[in-house]
Amino acid sequence: MAAATRDKVLKAAKELNYTASRSAAALASGRTNRIAMLARERLAGWFMGELFDGLYDELSRARYDLTVYRAGSVEERAEFFTRLPANRNADALIVSGFSATDEEADTLASMGMPIVSVNSPYISCCQASVAIDDEAAEAMAVRYLAALGHRRFCYVGRTDPLTGKEWGFDARARGYKDEIVSLGLTDCGIHFIDSESPRSAKQVIATMLAQPERPTAICVWSDYYALRVVHELQAIGVRIPEDVSVFGFDGSDVAESIGLSTMVPTPPREIGQIAARKALNLVEGKTLDDPHTTVPVAVEPGATSGPVRE
Repeated sequence: MAAATRDKVLKAAKELNYTASRSAAALASGRTNRIAMLARERLAGWFMGELFDGLYDELSRARYDLTVYRAGSVEERAEFFTRLPANRNADALIVSGFSATDEEADTLASMGMPIVSVNSPYISCCQASVAIDDEAAEAMAVRYLAALGHRRFCYVGRTDPLTGKEWGFDARARGYKDEIVSLGLTDCGIHFIDSESPRSAKQVIATMLAQPERPTAICVWSDYYALRVVHELQAIGVRIPEDVSVFGFDGSDVAESIGLSTMVPTPPREIGQIAARKALNLVEGKTLDDPHTTVPVAVEPGATSGPVRE
């Protein structure tokens, strides 16, 4: 096209507020310029919000859109794998937070698009993955507290509304239990807070303190739940860390605001960026140098942990 003709076309397009049709471009290229994400977690949670930001950072730069599907219940999960909406509307799929069954893995493989998993212990159906080693990280928290002299521990997890092996398992609880056994420590119990019940945290703390052997160290599934544990302990006069140490997990803004001791993995926003780059490279047919990435985790002591005072 001659330069003068091109200038006239661009001028007319601007006057008409014309934009190129993504749908038409997709028909020509065979691509949708869209990445789909299937998530099992609440979309409003801190981790998912940060993860979405990371995905958007990379996808928007590549002029890709993000479509999100939630598998927050058995019905939503069945609906996705029955209809397979991403099969027609995306160039790659990112699966976050749960493990595919054998049947679902076969279904994903039949979609003919790259699959990237985030924080799933089973990656056989994925071409790439990025994950936190939750078991190793929780074991590290136990070892740190043991080095401070603690010998009696409790673990506080969350009551997961999505139960059954097909949803995966609490890797942090497994890492906690295995390390307690390995070091010959005393497990004073594993307890669960129900986020839907305002009285659950209070009941968990009361049950924990009523045991014949009270823990001097409490490992908690996340910073959010650790904040509730700290609040309930302080409300009944238990001193932190003089009487008991509390350790969270996530390195979230909650931990920073109260000086919570916590396990700090690579930030979820960065995890989202890594997952997005892997998906985009796979769409382009590139070979990944590191298809399956395990992100590092660090111990971050804070005001809620200290040496045992017995």
